[in-house]
Amino acid sequence: MTTKKDDGPLGLYIHIPFCHARCGYCDFVTFTGKEDRIDQYIEDLFREIRLHPQRLDVSTIFFGGGTPSLLDPRHVSDILRQVRSHFDLNSDAEITLEANPESVTREKAAGWREAGINRLSLGLQAFDDGLLKKMDRLHNVPQFLDAYQAVREAGFSNVSVDLIYGFAEQTLEDWKKTLLSTVAIQPDHLSLYALKIEEHTPFAARGYRVNDDQEVEMYEWARAYLKDAGFKQYEISNFSRPGKACRHNLIYWRQQDYLGLGVGAVGCVDGLRWENHKNLNDYHRDISARTWPRAGVENLDPGTRRFECLMLGLRLREGFRWPESSPEWLAHRASLAARGLLEEVRPGQWRIPDAVVPLTNQVLLPFL
Repeated sequence: MTTKKDDGPLGLYIHIPFCHARCGYCDFVTFTGKEDRIDQYIEDLFREIRLHPQRLDVSTIFFGGGTPSLLDPRHVSDILRQVRSHFDLNSDAEITLEANPESVTREKAAGWREAGINRLSLGLQAFDDGLLKKMDRLHNVPQFLDAYQAVREAGFSNVSVDLIYGFAEQTLEDWKKTLLSTVAIQPDHLSLYALKIEEHTPFAARGYRVNDDQEVEMYEWARAYLKDAGFKQYEISNFSRPGKACRHNLIYWRQQDYLGLGVGAVGCVDGLRWENHKNLNDYHRDISARTWPRAGVENLDPGTRRFECLMLGLRLREGFRWPESSPEWLAHRASLAARGLLEEVRPGQWRIPDAVVPLTNQVLLPFL
C-alpha cells in the first residue's frame, strides 16, 4: 500500500521497457524483440495504477524507458486517461515522453500531443553518423533532424535533447561540432551525460574504455559554451532555456515524493522506497494476482536520507539546505568551505561553487 502523509504533489514515473535494439552503453531495464507484449503490458500498468488506494496529487508524469516512443498515441492516451481517473493530475502538469528519433513520425507526434504529452526528450546522443553507429543507435543525423522538425510541427514548445560525451573515438572537436549543431536547431533543454561503462553492458563486454581527462575537458567546454548560448545550468548534467528546467527530474534531486509504475520502476513516498520486479513475467504474475509487483522495499533511515539529501542536493545549482547539524557534519562543511569547495549562496542554502563543479566527488568523500 502507498500512503502519503502530506498534501504535496508528487511525480509519476512510468517505465516503458521495450526497444528494437539495445545500445552499447545501456544498463536500463529494457527488452528487445518483445514488442508483441506491449498491449498486455499496458493493461498491467492500468492494474498497477488501480492498486494505489489514495487519490494522490500528481504534478509531473515522465514516460521513460526503454523506448516510450514505440507506443502508439492510443496507448499514451489510454494510460493518461487511467491516470486522470485514479489520481488528481494538476492542470499545469508537465508530461514528458522520451523518444528515439527512428520511432518518431508526424502522425505519432501529433497523436502524442493530442493525448496530453507537452514535453518531449529526444535521444540524439551525437551529431555524427559514424559515432551513432558505434553506439548501436538505430538512427542517423538526418533522421534525428526529421524527427525534431516533426515534433515542432506538432506543436511541442518544450523539447529536450540528450547527448553523450567521452567516447574513445570522440575528439574535443567532434564534441564541439555536436553541441554547436544541436544548439543551432534551438532546443529548449539539453542533457549532457558523461559516458560510463556499466557492468553487463555490450560496451563492457567489448572492453570499451573512457578517457577521463578528455571527459573533463569536454564538460568544461560545454558549460562555458552553453552559458554564452543562453542556457542556464540548473543541475550538473542539465541545461535549459529560461523556464524550461525539467520539473519531474527536480523532484528526484529535491528529494520529493514520486511513484514508479511498470517493470523495474522505483518509487519513494514518505521515506518508503520500493523497486518493482525487473522481469516481465514476474511483474505480470503479481499484477495479475492484484498484488504489489515489488522486488524490494526499504524504509529509509535518517542517516540514509541525510546522505542522499547531500548527494542529490550537491547536483543542483540552486543550492540546498544542509541536512545535518551534528558537530562532525558541521566540521566537514566548514572544512569544505575553507578550501573553496562549498559556498553559502543564501542563508542556510549551500552549493558547490561554479568553478569547481567538476570536483563534486571530492566534496562527497568526507561523507562516504
